[in-house]
Amino acid sequence: MRNFMLAICLVLLNTLPVEACDVSLFSLVAGNSPNKAFASTLTGLVTCVKAVGNNSQNKETLPGHLQQVMVKWIEFSNTYLQNPPEWAKKDPEWKTKFDGLTDLIGSIRKNLISAEPDYNKSHSEIQKFSRQLTRLYDNLPMDSRSRLRLDIPMQFDYIWDAWNARNQQLLIETTAKISSSTQQLSEQLDDAARKLIGDIVHRSGELHKMAAKGDVFAGKSFEFMLNMTENDFARFNDAQKEGKPATEK
Repeated sequence: MRNFMLAICLVLLNTLPVEACDVSLFSLVAGNSPNKAFASTLTGLVTCVKAVGNNSQNKETLPGHLQQVMVKWIEFSNTYLQNPPEWAKKDPEWKTKFDGLTDLIGSIRKNLISAEPDYNKSHSEIQKFSRQLTRLYDNLPMDSRSRLRLDIPMQFDYIWDAWNARNQQLLIETTAKISSSTQQLSEQLDDAARKLIGDIVHRSGELHKMAAKGDVFAGKSFEFMLNMTENDFARFNDAQKEGKPATEK
């Protein structure tokens, strides 16, 4: 039975859509602020990247989605690399962040158009690209709730890096941070929203417990739980943006 369940988890792990490309995140953070245009452009870009992920194994539709991402990224880069928003003009790493994102886009495209694409690699890089976009907001003044909402995707990214490097100490440290951050975010939401994020808080705590186990790298349980938690966070933000019963204070 245990082997059967593991097989089911592996199948699910390899067929999960790129839910973690958080389409709603930037819109939620910007709200009605002067940064809404910048956020709207980012949201459109993430939507295109998510489409690439969900069509990565479809040879007929993939080229069109890849082309759209390249066009969107070039437009975004041309607009904001040399003329960043006012709050980003003093960011010393602004260009470095763009260079890193450009490299990721290039790697995703090169892999997917190759004769033998590595779909696990493309899935990982597409998610990383989406998370790394949040770093463009590093210098934007914002309230603690918005900062937590933006920090969590990068904390997922650090956990994935630790997992892929098989670095248990770093895995313990990074899961401790996300467990704390999701709990803090929960405390700043109203009752309805707090119920929606409850499973994410619980799973984040479970990830931290799992990270400390001696056999954490022996199977796929941690990886599966991490995927589920990250996907649930994206769905939580979607629900918040759509104005479902979980409205923030």
